[in-house]
Amino acid sequence: MRQGTGRRNSMKWFLGITLAVWAASVPFFGASAEDGEFVLRMVGRAEGTGFTARHEALQAARQEVIWEILKSKIASGDVRPFRVMVRNADAYIDRTVDLHIDTDGGQTRIEIDAYVNIRAFEQDLAALAKPRLAMPPSVACLIGERDGDGPIRIDAGGLAEQGLVSGLDELEIDARGHGEAEIRRSDADLVAVLGDDLARAAAYARETLADAVVLGVVTIAREPDQDQSGTAKTRATLEARVFRGSDGDLLEVFARSAAITGNDVAACREEAVGDVATKLLGDVTVATVLSVLGSQKRDEVLITLLNPGSRERMNLFTGLLAQDNAVHAIEESYFSERSARVRVGYDGAMSYLVDLLLGKSYDGWIIEVQEVIGREMNLVMVPHGGE
Repeated sequence: MRQGTGRRNSMKWFLGITLAVWAASVPFFGASAEDGEFVLRMVGRAEGTGFTARHEALQAARQEVIWEILKSKIASGDVRPFRVMVRNADAYIDRTVDLHIDTDGGQTRIEIDAYVNIRAFEQDLAALAKPRLAMPPSVACLIGERDGDGPIRIDAGGLAEQGLVSGLDELEIDARGHGEAEIRRSDADLVAVLGDDLARAAAYARETLADAVVLGVVTIAREPDQDQSGTAKTRATLEARVFRGSDGDLLEVFARSAAITGNDVAACREEAVGDVATKLLGDVTVATVLSVLGSQKRDEVLITLLNPGSRERMNLFTGLLAQDNAVHAIEESYFSERSARVRVGYDGAMSYLVDLLLGKSYDGWIIEVQEVIGREMNLVMVPHGGE
C-alpha cells in the first residue's frame, strides 16, 4: 500500500436536480419512492403520432433521465464513456408513471415520473469508472468499537478497521487506517471526530488527503444465554459515514449488522465484526469512486501542497496564484504545517500552472512537483538548494 504523502487526492448524491428535455423542466421529488429509489420527472418528444411515436417519446424520456443523472455525478461533464448506461436505461428505471400525453404539430409529447433504482445505477457507474481512473482511489478509515452502551474505544488496528482496510486493499482501493494518518491525534480527539459534530468530522476528512474517509463505530452486543448451554448470539452493528476528503462533504451514511451464534465469545466477536466490515466494502467502494468522479471538474485544479511549513509561505503560494489572470478563483480547504489543499478555478493547460509555480521563491523555499495527474497536482515545498 502506498504511503499517504504520495496519494492522489480527489459525491454526495444531489439533494435536488432540475431535469429537462428540449426546454421542459421539472424538479425531482421523492415522497412516494420506495427505499433506494429516486423519482425524476421528465419530458420526451418524438416525431409523429400514434403508438410508435408514443413509445419513442417514452424511451427518449427514460434515456434522458439517465443522461441527467450521469451529468450530476460526473463533475468533468464528460459522460461519453458511460453511454452504454443510457442505452440500458431500462435496467435502472424500475417503473414509470405517465402524467401527460399530447400531440402538437405532428409531434408526440409525454411527461413521466421515472422511479430510478439509484443503488443499481451507482454500482454500475462505479464499476465502469474505476478502471478508467488514473490511479486507485484512496480511502482513510477510522472505526471505533464499543461494547453495548459502553464508551467508544480507539484501538490501533481494531478488528473492524483492520477488516475494512484489508478488504478494500483486495478490491484495489488504496486504503489505510487511522494509524497511518499524516497528523497524529489523541484517542480522545478521535472519539470526538466520531461524534455528532459534522464540522469536526469534515475537518478531519480534509486532513487525511484521501479521496474518501470512512468514520464509523461498531457496537458489539452479546445476547443472553437462553438455555444455559453457553451458546448465545453475538451481534455487531457498524454505523458509518463516508466523507469526501477534498472538501469534507458528507457523501453517504450506512448501517450494517451481522450476528454469529456460538459459545466461544471471543471467536463469535471476531467473526461478527469481520462479517459486518465485509458487508460495507461494496458500499464504500462505490462511494469512493463516485467521490472521485464528482470532484474532477474541467475548470478546476486540486492542488495538494506538502510541507508548506508556515502560514507566511502558504500565503505567498496562494498570492502568486491569485495574481495570475488565468486563475479565477482560489479556495483553501485545509492548511497545516505538514500539508495543505487548495482548489483553483482554472481551465487552461496544466503545464502553464506548473511553470507559474516553479522557479519562484517562497520565503527562501521552492516548489518541487511530485506528480500531475489529470486536473490534480501534488507538490512539495523544500528549502532552496535542498538544505
